[in-house]
Formats: sequence, structure tokens, C-alpha cells
Amino acid sequence: MLLLAVWVLRDILLLGFAAVLLACILRGAGEIVRGNSRLSSGASLAVVVTTALAVIGLLLWWRGAVIADYTVQLTTELSDQVQQLWETLNASEWGSFLAKQVRSGAESLRSGLSGYFPGVAMSVLGIGGTTIVVIATAAFLATSPQMYLTGALRLLPVDWRPRGREVAQKIAHTLQLWFVGQLIDMVIVGVLIGIGLWLLGVPLALTLALFAGLLNFVPYVGALAGAVPAILVALSQSPSMALWVALLFVGVQMLEGNVVAPLIQKRTIALPPALTILCQTVLGTLFGVFGLVIATPLIAAMLTAVRLIYIEDVLERDEP
Repeated sequence: MLLLAVWVLRDILLLGFAAVLLACILRGAGEIVRGNSRLSSGASLAVVVTTALAVIGLLLWWRGAVIADYTVQLTTELSDQVQQLWETLNASEWGSFLAKQVRSGAESLRSGLSGYFPGVAMSVLGIGGTTIVVIATAAFLATSPQMYLTGALRLLPVDWRPRGREVAQKIAHTLQLWFVGQLIDMVIVGVLIGIGLWLLGVPLALTLALFAGLLNFVPYVGALAGAVPAILVALSQSPSMALWVALLFVGVQMLEGNVVAPLIQKRTIALPPALTILCQTVLGTLFGVFGLVIATPLIAAMLTAVRLIYIEDVLERDEP
């Protein structure tokens, strides 16, 4: 019965975890501000939120219009390249056959997606509403975490409540450490990509580096997604530049995976790569992009809970 309820409420539970994750991040940042100032807990949290909103606003003001203009230009250039490729294919016998097959497949795909785009529009609207709900819930949780934690612990037997509080605090600490490690990793990847793109002379190098660094928030999958815009921009300049950009991303990701990430994980938390990718695959399939984004911190929280509740309190309880 419990498993059935969890399955029915899976979307709401995932949103709840996202709110808890954001609340832990805000609370941790607020505690850092409070520890280095004379501000109260609420004022420190307000400083963190205001600073985050200001940074986002400045980034949009700084590069938003440039990104929009270059996106239009890039779309036009790529459309022209596709048209030239299409004409080249039709110029030969085998190319004409391949073009017919591609055209047939495109028509089948278009007919299959005829009813899909209204759903996409509703999904976009739903994402906006979901984001508001997550942010609002996280703000309330970060403002008064003890009130909500105490209420949740009252659902447990009295003897279990001290251990429950300890487990909850350690899970929150794990999520904060994960975010710190991921943030450092994002900055390093963004800086390395930015330097490389600038040296290669790729347009919008800083913007593409920022985009790659932000997408690196999602381990493994984000690295691939961050490379696509940069390669497309480089391809609009020349195929050789696109190749160099692809090699740049491969080199940076190899350095990140074999040197940077292990050093960061020594001070934060280490997650098994295979288990992380499996969790990303499952949640990505069930919940789409949102599940993919939330998969890594979720597996970090689950591993902490399993270690504390099952391994230490059950399997190792009677060991001397």
C-alpha cells in the first residue's frame, strides 16, 4: 500500500525533494553569511536570495540580447548549410536515394508529432508553475527548517526521533557538500572551456563557456549537452573549427573526470559513476529533464540514508 501511494504521488514527492534541496542550499549559504556578519538568520537568507536574483538578472542583461541575436543568425546559417547539403545529395544517384529516404522519414516523424506540440506548450506552462511552487516551498523551508523538521519527526516513535533528527541533518549536510563540489566543478569547467574557445577564436566564447559550465550541473549528460551549442557555433565558421571545439570539450571532460572531480570529491562527497548514470537514466525516463537534473542529489541523499539507517543501525548494530 505504501509503495502504491509513493508511485501515485511520485511527481509531488520529486518536487518536494527539489524544494528540500534548494532549501538546504539557501540555508547553507545563509549560515555562511551569518557566520561572517552580525546579521540574523532571516536577514542572511534575504541577502543570499537577493544576491542570487541580482546575479541572474545581470547575466540576462549582459548576454541575453546577444544570445538571442546570435541564435537567429546561427539558425539562418545552419539552414543555409542544410540546404547546400541537400542540393549536393540530390546531385548524385546515391545521394538522391538517401535524400528520398530522409524526406520520407521526416514526413513520418512530422505526422507522428502532429499532436505533440500542444502538449509541449502545456509542459512549458507547467514548468513555470512548478518552478514557482518549488522556489516558494524552498523559501519557507529555509526560513524555518526546525519547525518543519520537528513536525516530520513527530510521525516517528519517540525513541526514534533523536536518530531521525541526526539522519535528517546529515542528509542536509550531504546535499550542501554535493552542491559545493558541483559548483566548484562547474566553475572550473566553465573557465577552461572559456579559455579554450577564446584561443580558438570562437564567437560568443564567454557565453558558450557559461552555458557549458551551467549544464555541467548535471554530471555526464550535461557535459554532452553543453558541447552541442559550441560545436554548432564553430561549425557556422568552419568544419575544422568545429572539430577543434569538439576536441577541446573532450580534453576538458577527461581532465575534469580524472583530475578535477577526484580532488573535489576528497573534500565533498564521492558518488559511484555507474549508479549515478543509472539513476539519471531511470529518472530521466520517468520525469524527463527535471528528473535528470534532480537525479544526482537524490542518489546522494539516498546513499546517505541507506548508510545511516540500514547499514549502521541494522547490519552493524550488534557488531563489537
